[in-house]
Amino acid sequence: MVRIKTQQKNRTKKKPADTQQERAAWLGLKRVRAFIALVVVTLLGWGMQGVWRHYAPQISQRSNYLLSEQRITLPALPEWITGDVRGEAVRNAGIVGRLSILDEAFNQVIEDAFVLHPWVESVDRITKSYPAGVHVELTYRRPVAVVELVNQNVVQLVPIDHHGVHLPASEVPNIRKRYLPRIGGIVERPPVGQPWADQRVLGAAELAEQLSQVWESLHLVDILPSARPEIRSGHRYFVFDLITQGGTRVVWGASPGAAPPGEDDLAVKLERLRNCDRKYGPLDSVRGPAVVDVRKELAITPRTVKKLTPRTVKKLKNGRLQKPL
Repeated sequence: MVRIKTQQKNRTKKKPADTQQERAAWLGLKRVRAFIALVVVTLLGWGMQGVWRHYAPQISQRSNYLLSEQRITLPALPEWITGDVRGEAVRNAGIVGRLSILDEAFNQVIEDAFVLHPWVESVDRITKSYPAGVHVELTYRRPVAVVELVNQNVVQLVPIDHHGVHLPASEVPNIRKRYLPRIGGIVERPPVGQPWADQRVLGAAELAEQLSQVWESLHLVDILPSARPEIRSGHRYFVFDLITQGGTRVVWGASPGAAPPGEDDLAVKLERLRNCDRKYGPLDSVRGPAVVDVRKELAITPRTVKKLTPRTVKKLKNGRLQKPL
């Protein structure tokens, strides 16, 4: 019997060292390919940048990239602004027909154009669109008081916002200015769009803002700052008086942000004033107190009542006087 021997392949396992070498070689090859790809992309990017720099000036000046005034949109103007905020801003900045949405400084130019307008408190968001257009989200300034300036017996009511910024007086309706708190005792004023440096105006503006919700219900009219500051415990501050429609003078004290140590806060003072209004009647009447001090405790100074003459008594009895003296 003949036996046929078949040759079998010797199966040998790869050593761990051989596997690690192959893996290292594969990773090295992958890194080389990635490096080559990166170099190619970089070269292409440099090339595209060069092409763009060459043609960008021509492309950016095409009509569909140049911004027009009609393609600039803003939030609706509030009722207290009657001027043309958009037109004034773009004309002062000189950007109509010259600014391209492809310009790298586009957003900064738009922000500068509007943030410099006296009615704009802040530019909150800028959104570009194509064809050339932009929506500018703004926060408008709101008049909270007027500074009463007297020049050669002519009274001017200059509106300000809560930061004491001089707002365009001609663009605020007169009916609105007449009902805003009036700040008296001020002589100088800054240019339109600039804040007052006078701490009395800034304090009065803050006070008007804080009391805006109760101003009419308490029949308040004027805010009169002291001519000179007071000093307590090294703290320098001005004292403010509020004048009512009936002529009552309310000694309020310091503005909310400048109150000296020991002086009560706005809420406590306001509650005292409300108590006075309830107890002594509306403060729009001449029968109200002469002076009300709310700084520490409610202190009332009544009006001085003039003694009636016999002739006046006779007129009252005959009904010839219709108004109380």
